[in-house]
Amino acid sequence: MASMHRLLLGALVAFLLCALGGYPLLLLLRRMGLKQSERAEGPASHLKKAGTPTMGGLMLLLGWIGGGLLSASGSYGLLLPTLLILVLCGLMGFLDDFIKVRTGTSMGLLPYQKVMLQFVISLLAAAWLYRSPLVGTGIELPFSHRQWELGFLYIPFAVFVLMGTMNAVNLTDGLDGLAAGTGLVVQVAFVILFSLLQRQQAPEPLSNHLGDMAVFSAAGAGALMGFLLYNAYPAKVFMGDTGSLALGGAIAMQALVSRSPLLLPLMGVCFVVSALSVILQVGSYKLRHGKRVFKMAPLHHHFELLGVEEPKITAWYMLLTGVFCALSLYIFTN
Repeated sequence: MASMHRLLLGALVAFLLCALGGYPLLLLLRRMGLKQSERAEGPASHLKKAGTPTMGGLMLLLGWIGGGLLSASGSYGLLLPTLLILVLCGLMGFLDDFIKVRTGTSMGLLPYQKVMLQFVISLLAAAWLYRSPLVGTGIELPFSHRQWELGFLYIPFAVFVLMGTMNAVNLTDGLDGLAAGTGLVVQVAFVILFSLLQRQQAPEPLSNHLGDMAVFSAAGAGALMGFLLYNAYPAKVFMGDTGSLALGGAIAMQALVSRSPLLLPLMGVCFVVSALSVILQVGSYKLRHGKRVFKMAPLHHHFELLGVEEPKITAWYMLLTGVFCALSLYIFTN
């Protein structure tokens, strides 16, 4: 198992890099005028957030990458590709945020441009996963201790997991601390999952790689804790697409390299709920001649318009994520 020393070191290094590096970055974002533009059709209470610095995902990336690399044992077979996807998704989000800031609107990349970039990044990741002897084309089936071999179908499956998770996390990033808080709980769950996998895997090379993925997850938890110092209600900075797309890409890669993507809908239940609420709202509006299911989608805005305070919604989402992550680990261990 990854030593407790390395797990704690990864988390602490990431936390300190994010917490200490976040303040000068926040000042730089303010000085450069990189500020959030709120959608006119969003909740009225969010209009006061216009002008809050965005692209705070840069401090999250700083902490996560630094903590993951500085605390790794040197088994980079799984770690480096995961870090690469984290960075590529962060760069895609940065481009989207930059366009929004330059135009002074909430519209960044055009939808087809964002989908194409997500598809290319996801396809590259899926092709590597398909060819990697450390991952392969099998996924774990819950409760059975057996693997389902997908063969070539693994590539479209992995692309779907990656793109779906990126967009689901992106949709969840709508309240102060919401995506970061739920992401923090998921990262803690992945620390436990990779540690359990490492203990089960006898071959030393694979065991070491899984140990470094546990360290990567611990660094993610530490970085998110550091980011929450600035992003918890009332937020001083937003992660923007820079952070939410990077977080979504990392979570998808963690699920895929652990061969447990079927647990992801449970571990990321709040991300799934956010995405489904948007699909239901759009579908209802188009098929039922303008009738809506929710007051506003994603679902957290529905609760907000019902009068529930932002910190309470974030706490609910984190608690629900914790319960379902515990359920996922229970399923995994059985």
